Amino acid sequence: MKNWLSCILLIVFMTGCGSGKFQVPKQDYQARVQVLGVLPLLVDTNSSLNYPQKDNLFDILARSVDGKHEFLVEELKKKKGYFDVRSLSASPELTALSLLSAGSSHDESGLPQGYAFDAATVSEMARQNVLDAILVVVFSGEQIEETRRSRTKLETLKTHYSDIRATAAVIDRNGQVLWQLAGTESFQALVLQYADFDEAYFNKTDLVRVKNINLSGIEQVLNESPDKDGVSSLPNMYKDLISEIVSGISPSLLDSLY
Repeated sequence: MKNWLSCILLIVFMTGCGSGKFQVPKQDYQARVQVLGVLPLLVDTNSSLNYPQKDNLFDILARSVDGKHEFLVEELKKKKGYFDVRSLSASPELTALSLLSAGSSHDESGLPQGYAFDAATVSEMARQNVLDAILVVVFSGEQIEETRRSRTKLETLKTHYSDIRATAAVIDRNGQVLWQLAGTESFQALVLQYADFDEAYFNKTDLVRVKNINLSGIEQVLNESPDKDGVSSLPNMYKDLISEIVSGISPSLLDSLY
């Protein structure tokens, strides 16, 4: 009896741990998407962002994301959930211009709800590369209202903070979004601002100022990775993002149970 109960709990846990949301039943997704194309990671330089060196920041981010989609392809192939997963060769800048031209919607707190992707661009890519669907990952600058705490956890400040968020979507050859990582599940790739509670404390004031993290600090985060035997691996931020996406769209045998 205990063994059966343990198996049931394990199945419930494993089927509920995927990231993102399917816009169609999972069985339909599995039937429709056998060959998946993965675009280079895109940076939406037209996104709204309150940061003093916005252009420089986007340049740094564009250089950092270059080639990282290959790791995503590799991890998806390891899961063996698709007949084939293909890395797509495309200009990230030109692709972003055509694919993201309609922009992204946001909720009242500023969280990105996903892009209205250009269906003609998706259809042409799918046709040229003989794909069932395309995986698109986009980094964008956002102004998000949230409450952040001091290091002591005793003070809080609710206001709008600048972030770089990543959203992702699987789009079929007709332009329909089949799966999406957005909204409250959008990935916080970079924190660009912080509330200086220490300054307020030492100045004996209740006024807490929001300050920008400088570009060198941002580059440190983009390059931060565990050093194994003198060889640097994939930076932590990308590793976490890829893990979120792979867990969300890797079909498994358990999917047929619900």
